Amino acid sequence: MRSTTPAGQPLLAAIQSTYVDLDRWKARAATTEPPQAGSELAVDDGVFPRHPISEVARMSLVLAGEHLRLARDAIEAGQLYPSAHFTLLRGGLVGAAQAVWVLGPADRAERQERGLTVLTAMHTQMRKYYRRLEGFVLSEKERRELGEQQSWLTTRMEELATIRTGKAALNLTDEVIPEALDLVFPDASRRQDGRALWALMSGDAHVLGWSTATRGQMGPTDRNSGLAEGTVGGSFADIAQPFMASHGLLRAGWSLFDRRCEGP
Repeated sequence: MRSTTPAGQPLLAAIQSTYVDLDRWKARAATTEPPQAGSELAVDDGVFPRHPISEVARMSLVLAGEHLRLARDAIEAGQLYPSAHFTLLRGGLVGAAQAVWVLGPADRAERQERGLTVLTAMHTQMRKYYRRLEGFVLSEKERRELGEQQSWLTTRMEELATIRTGKAALNLTDEVIPEALDLVFPDASRRQDGRALWALMSGDAHVLGWSTATRGQMGPTDRNSGLAEGTVGGSFADIAQPFMASHGLLRAGWSLFDRRCEGP
């Protein structure tokens, strides 16, 4: 259940201060927002009109906000989770950082290449999904439709390959997350904390348990078995930091998006 201790109140207040932003971004997600004519993103989009760079960034922002709203909804329902909350916060961190990474560079060619890198990653995962379906029992209609989708995807990936200036794969851990943190947070300690959170929350995303154990308290070790029992519960002390970090990145991402969408 949600903590109401004096120590938890300032942390809850900090999280609640973001709700106005989260609701505003939810309203923006209801409609598309094409960049104004002559804006930086309008020009960026010209490199691949079939899937505009601006939409790559906008979708990353929209989905990041969705993750944070669900994390908020659990808090307001009086529930804190020792692991599940961090899968949501990690998703929010990914979406926000990805948008910042694409939109951040002043150089147009770099923005375009990064947007195309995200698109390539998306199509690569789609291809894996379609190939997995090939081994399923499908009707004749389903197999025909699958073949059509695979054909479309192959064409799209070939088109992307011809216009990309680099061939690097999307690298969240070594490039996207640290570069976004460096751009948004001037304080070195906050950037370091963000990198640590990203690494820690991978344990939650993959349900391996070790990250949950770091948030718990261990009891005495049994002298016969050498084992000890641990307890862990939801805590604002654990949730507030990744929540606020994700919100900070998301706010910066929307600000960059608006700036790059403004016409001359």
